Amino acid sequence: MAAAIGKELQGKVCFIAGASGAIGSAVAERFLREGARLALGSHARKADSRLAGFSSDDTVLRLQFDVRCWNEVQQAVERAHENFGALDVLVNCTGVQGPIGPAHTVGPDDWARAIEINLLGAFHLVRAVAPLMIQQGGGKIVHFSGGGAAYARPFFTAYAASKAAVVRLTECLAGELHESNVQVNSIAPGPVRSRMWDEMRAAGAAAGAKTLLEIAQMEETGGIPASRAAALALFLASSRSNGLTGRLISGVHDRWEDFPGKISTIMKTEGGTLRRVPLD
Repeated sequence: MAAAIGKELQGKVCFIAGASGAIGSAVAERFLREGARLALGSHARKADSRLAGFSSDDTVLRLQFDVRCWNEVQQAVERAHENFGALDVLVNCTGVQGPIGPAHTVGPDDWARAIEINLLGAFHLVRAVAPLMIQQGGGKIVHFSGGGAAYARPFFTAYAASKAAVVRLTECLAGELHESNVQVNSIAPGPVRSRMWDEMRAAGAAAGAKTLLEIAQMEETGGIPASRAAALALFLASSRSNGLTGRLISGVHDRWEDFPGKISTIMKTEGGTLRRVPLD
């Protein structure tokens, strides 16, 4: 795959964690077409069949690490930075569903593992890349959070709790890094056909009646294309989103294509943030 000339991310160094997944590989493909240089991270024990078309050369660097392990993340980011001489964009596509079922019946170790991957992993990635971005005068950080961050998700407590925490982390980091010209946002991609989709189907009744209905609807429609999530990630990684930070953006329900020209107005509102609705 050859990088295109004169595109939105021409020459930018983009670190994509979770690049072997359905969304991560779609983001990698789109970014490469837009001229980016890629550091593609995946778990050492995962099959990387989706990354088979990305040959390691001066444009693409393949990395393996466990986001739960700080030393592995730090070393991977340092290697990417040494290889390319910069780090402009982080896209965090890592994540697991975690145990599905009533919270009082699921395994505590499985629940904790989901928190470690989804939340601690997000922190590790930011902790590793933020100093580099601050030093070079700016950058873009994009997390995939999922719809479970915005509303209650019974029977998916580990997933919902950790992904909601990722959105709050996003908001906090946006405030901390604002003066350093580092923008941080999260994406809710919608129901993309992926490993998580298969896990929901396999869970059956343990996922709850509402989820069974959602699965039926997803099977009927085919879900949201991963390319749609990749297009939103491109927007947030590009200069078109300059000034937009601390937001959870839906790839399905938000008209983010219309955001350029409205960003200053958006930033004066609480749109796309986690806020408590006061009780009467």
